[in-house]
Amino acid sequence: MAISSTSGRRRVTQADVARLAGVSTAVVSAILNPNSATGVRVSQETAERVRKAVRELGYSPNLVAQSLARGKRNILGVFTYEPVFPSERGNFFYPMLRGIEMQVSGAGYDLLLFTSAQTDDRPRQIFAGGSNRLGVADGAILLGQEPDSSELERLVDEGFPFVTVGRRHSGRVELNWAAAGYAEATAGIVQHGHERGHRRIAFLGGVTIREQQLDRETGFRSAMQTLGLDAGPDCCWHIDPEAMDADWLENALGQGVTLILAETLGHAERAEDLLRARGLSVPDDLSIAVLGTPLEDSKSISRWTHFEVPREEMGREAVRLLLAQLDGRLRGPAQTTLPCSFIPGGTLRRIDSAH
Repeated sequence: MAISSTSGRRRVTQADVARLAGVSTAVVSAILNPNSATGVRVSQETAERVRKAVRELGYSPNLVAQSLARGKRNILGVFTYEPVFPSERGNFFYPMLRGIEMQVSGAGYDLLLFTSAQTDDRPRQIFAGGSNRLGVADGAILLGQEPDSSELERLVDEGFPFVTVGRRHSGRVELNWAAAGYAEATAGIVQHGHERGHRRIAFLGGVTIREQQLDRETGFRSAMQTLGLDAGPDCCWHIDPEAMDADWLENALGQGVTLILAETLGHAERAEDLLRARGLSVPDDLSIAVLGTPLEDSKSISRWTHFEVPREEMGREAVRLLLAQLDGRLRGPAQTTLPCSFIPGGTLRRIDSAH
């Protein structure tokens, strides 16, 4: 029989096996899938004849077709809104991807990475062309700084299982996410600064405010209130690093600020550059802590007082939540917050509390 499954020739099917063995395709299916409820009874002799035909033709089952027939593909999708997929170790999202892969291993699922690029430097879209690109998977994990909330809401409306890595908010639907405890970690640094004598503490964040940035500021204000410190408008600045100048620094120092909590490493480094231009330094003249981990790997973060985001564990937890949705253990929205790790660093010094 001139049928082969080698490259460039037609794939061997169950119908080919049935013809060679002289049986129906239902009989072949019953023998190759003994756990299926087909109700077809097959003699030992017939079963051996089918298996012999399978060996002769080199038949291998189409796993995708089988999973589709069962209504399940055993595939988890991973989608990122970032223009470059996190494939480099230095990328902020890389540990998350590693955590996803490690948690999926042994769970009986394969990972499908959605990596097609968008044009015009725009974020990728799940519903590019109008249809759900993730639909070939049983569910998906979403990465990225700026997901389109309307797309997330549409996924919920369609009943498609997904979990975001990072807290995401929708005013209309509840979302599943695995996030870092930015608020708690920020509050912890405020407390640490207070214990080291700082009373005039300021928050320095960017102009664009996402969920993560809002969590940091919320943690800052909450801790300041708990400690009885002034957390008025003069203690929270929203300015991008490139817009920080000598006037900004003069204003900060003029207010008697002794500790700045910088949202990003870029904010911290810019503040240090401005101090250096005036002949001042960190932490002798101004203490600075960084509220997280830089998006790109930077060895310079190690000298700064900061907290580390549990990126790998966030990826793992996202998989756990998604699998719980798929097997029915999760009936409602699940939102997990994972603790960050405080790293003392050398940029936050002890001062006289009367300073």
